[in-house]
Amino acid sequence: MIKKTNFCVNHPDVVASDTCSYCGKAICYNCRMPMGGWIFCSFQCLTLFMVQNTIKALFGLIGALFRPLKKLKRVSWRGWAEIVLTAGLLIGAFYLRRLTLEMAVLKGDLYRTAPAAVDSLFIEPPKIIEPVREGMVRESTLNIRGEAEPDHIVSLSVNGKPVEAVLPRGREFVFEKVRLHRGINRLEVRAISPSGGFSTLQTLMIDYASPTLSYLSEPLNRGSLLRKEVALTFDGGGSDNAADEILNALKKEGVRSTFFLTGQFIRQFPRTVRRIVREGHEVGNHTWTHPHLTTYAKNRRHQTIEGMTEEILHQEFSKTASLFKLVTGKNMAGLWRAPYGEINAEILLWAANAGYKHVGWTVGRGWEESMDTLDWVADTTSQAYYSAEEIVRKILQYGKQRRHGSNGIITLMHLGTERENDFPHLRLTDIIAGLRDQGCRFVTVTEMLE
Repeated sequence: MIKKTNFCVNHPDVVASDTCSYCGKAICYNCRMPMGGWIFCSFQCLTLFMVQNTIKALFGLIGALFRPLKKLKRVSWRGWAEIVLTAGLLIGAFYLRRLTLEMAVLKGDLYRTAPAAVDSLFIEPPKIIEPVREGMVRESTLNIRGEAEPDHIVSLSVNGKPVEAVLPRGREFVFEKVRLHRGINRLEVRAISPSGGFSTLQTLMIDYASPTLSYLSEPLNRGSLLRKEVALTFDGGGSDNAADEILNALKKEGVRSTFFLTGQFIRQFPRTVRRIVREGHEVGNHTWTHPHLTTYAKNRRHQTIEGMTEEILHQEFSKTASLFKLVTGKNMAGLWRAPYGEINAEILLWAANAGYKHVGWTVGRGWEESMDTLDWVADTTSQAYYSAEEIVRKILQYGKQRRHGSNGIITLMHLGTERENDFPHLRLTDIIAGLRDQGCRFVTVTEMLE
């Protein structure tokens, strides 16, 4: 029997994932309001559900209280006297309390104590640590991390709808994979204390927009000139003999980077690939076979090379991404780097159609202004060969000669080398320390794009 597909009552074109525990209407993930193990479609249904269950509980309690009265016909005159006396005492206590409150109002006592009671309702608000700033994102989900008092309940609302409530672990709270709607999302976080006190709202405005073809087909060579951010990137092709030392340096310095790997690299060095992912780095697509895409090597022109088609390029992407998923269990970032940096408008559009944005490296006039280290060149007699010291000096001098310093630069190094000595990657810690001295913060390419 074919299972019937239900659609959300609020979004008729979206498949429903749940039903409301009160009204039974089908709702999608974005409309669900989880509370205490139940799912509701609105605050109204949640309220009615709570009222309904409260009434049931009260009737159950009343029934339990009156059940013993069935045996009253067997009670002696002394028992009846005790019942009447107890009832009289309860009624007297009620009216005495009411009289006391009325007298307090007349004397103004309640006015004097009211401000303190109101002040006690407000507690210290939670601190949001991630995301670090408002703005636009291109992912449909978002993680929210922060700090609050250990015994406070922290609640999250998206666009006015309660989404989730959590208890901090220690002082840290996390809302994972919060679903965003297209457009502006108003995220509100509030803390509630055990005594009923509540904090002011902490608000974030996040704009979610899926990547457009025009955005994806625009290559990235440098990030924002207004932020002191640097992206260290590494290409993996035919060798990984420098990978462990690079990863050791990044781990020691607490730096997350972006790696562009070919499918053949992933197939040859799965252990290295898994370590890259395990240590929190980002991985983009470097094609499967590392082919030439343009005629630049032949005629210094970036004309699409004969035989290269959109279908072939997509196969290069999909095979690499599929193997990466198989090896790591993770998805590749929607970023790619062309082999040899060979791109043109046609190739960029083909890649955009596959969901990939091209990431190059910061370029300028000549080697001194290019953040391609050429660390792969091993022939010391070649004009393209530069010593490790020259490479370090170039990167650190770049920011000292320009108005915007090293803001937004993207560097390029490789996970393999044919050099026998004077290895540039062994100076990676010097590069990191020098850029930090200039006030730079290290980010992944995706973080740079946010």
